[in-house]
Amino acid sequence: MRPSLLGVRARGSLCALCFLVVLSGCGVGAPPTGTVVVGVTSELLPGVDIDRMRVVLRAAGELVRDDVMTHRSGQLFFPREFAFKDLDDLTAVEISLEAFGAEDPDRPVLVRTAMTQVTGGRTTLLELRLERECVVAPGAATCPAPQTCVAGGCSAPFVDPRQLDPYDPSWKEDAEPDLCKPDGAGAPVVVVGEGQTDYFPLEDLDEVQVEAGPQGGYHIFIATRIKNLRRSGSTTVVSGVVPELGTTIEPLRVIFTLDQDEGGFCKLPGLRFRLDGEREIEELLGKVVDVEVTVTDTDGDTGTGKRKVTLSETIL
Repeated sequence: MRPSLLGVRARGSLCALCFLVVLSGCGVGAPPTGTVVVGVTSELLPGVDIDRMRVVLRAAGELVRDDVMTHRSGQLFFPREFAFKDLDDLTAVEISLEAFGAEDPDRPVLVRTAMTQVTGGRTTLLELRLERECVVAPGAATCPAPQTCVAGGCSAPFVDPRQLDPYDPSWKEDAEPDLCKPDGAGAPVVVVGEGQTDYFPLEDLDEVQVEAGPQGGYHIFIATRIKNLRRSGSTTVVSGVVPELGTTIEPLRVIFTLDQDEGGFCKLPGLRFRLDGEREIEELLGKVVDVEVTVTDTDGDTGTGKRKVTLSETIL
């Protein structure tokens, strides 16, 4: 029996529809997505020049991220990366960085913006540097929007994506060698000393001065010399045990930028290690404390130093 003309037309229309579906879904296809990694370095030191930084990311005009990184939390360190991941080809992306000092928390000391586009099928690197030449003095004029400060002058924020290099994780070492952790660094070294404004060496059982704190409590000042650990973003923990009393002193945990020192070392003085808490200070005077300092950097490398110190009999 011959098929009806209506059935043939129906099957023909169905085949045509199937062909279009296959062509759109499997034939031509959408262009590949791409990623832009923003690599940020800084001439301004966290904890010294800047205390916090606001980071705003936008893709295709839509807000992707808006948060504040603080030095105290350990989030503010350089070099570091921010990424626009898996976006369509030619998507416009923008980053804005506002750095704030501790003296005036409401006025940024530096603002840096940059814009570019995603290149489908590639992961590219957009490098930004926070420069001292772009620090804004109180009352001074800033670059008119949408311009941004680069090398002390006002420039357009857009960077042609064809000028961006392929992303390589080693850009950090090439962009900003770390004085405290150079290329090929060996095992981490942490040496325990004393000092409020500088590092002074200690030998086991040396006496350290107990001082009264400005807001109550009693402390000693611990200082450290450090090698082969990151200058910024490293976490320092000071802990102590008084063996004679079987007492553990509450640890001190801080994140401070290290200062450069001689002989390839860096240093961190002024660690105010509070002694009293579980015990009254009178019970601790003259006792030996086993002090341990552990430093862990943003790479996950850790160094530890130990020193037995004798607390003074008097309070300064």
